[in-house]
Amino acid sequence: MMKTFLRLVLVGLGLGFGLPAVAGGAGTYTVKGNNGEAGTDYSGTVVITQTSKDTFKLAWTINGDKYTGHGIGDARIMAVSFTSDGSAGTALLVDDDAGGYKSIWGFVGETKIGWELMKPR
Repeated sequence: MMKTFLRLVLVGLGLGFGLPAVAGGAGTYTVKGNNGEAGTDYSGTVVITQTSKDTFKLAWTINGDKYTGHGIGDARIMAVSFTSDGSAGTALLVDDDAGGYKSIWGFVGETKIGWELMKPR
């Protein structure tokens, strides 16, 4: 039985069928990012909590600053609005096929776009 299973897996891999990547979703992630200008790299964490089938709550801690957000989508792609200290912004998170996310974001009224890489903790 085990030999048959292994043969099927090897045949599937040979035909280009791979195991699906684990999507992101709820969890705690380490964050590395940039504010859209040279010398503005940062790091921190984000906790993503699924609040319904299609909604998420996000809570970032970046260099001691707190950001909260509300996202819609699924574990692969999320559109997120966020706030911190009276400022608001929008982010787009896309699953990186390694269990984390690649993200671009911007504050309302700004012309710079920042980016983040989120890796599961």
